Amino acid sequence: MSDGEHHSENFFTGLVLGAILGAGLFYFLTSTEEGKKVKKNLKDKSEDVLESLADLIGEIEEKGEEFREKAKEVQKELEVKTAVPALSQIEKLRERGRRAVKFFIRNGKPLS
Repeated sequence: MSDGEHHSENFFTGLVLGAILGAGLFYFLTSTEEGKKVKKNLKDKSEDVLESLADLIGEIEEKGEEFREKAKEVQKELEVKTAVPALSQIEKLRERGRRAVKFFIRNGKPLS
């Protein structure tokens, strides 16, 4: 038997076993008293989990909004702290540029 045939046989066997197990589980959950209890417990627990998840998502959204506001405040502080030194540096560079232009120009004409 080649590898391809062996692989196909294993796939088919898994498919059949999965279908049988699924049918058995469906029968257990829908037709037996114990299965109905298990199904009800699973449903109740899933509802509790969904409620908890909804609460958690709400808390995360609140924290995210708080974080966003705090980040905006920090950004504004950084802009103020960095803008003043940057502006004074720009003014110094402008003055140096004016002096350089004056150095290279005499009587309104460039030196060349």
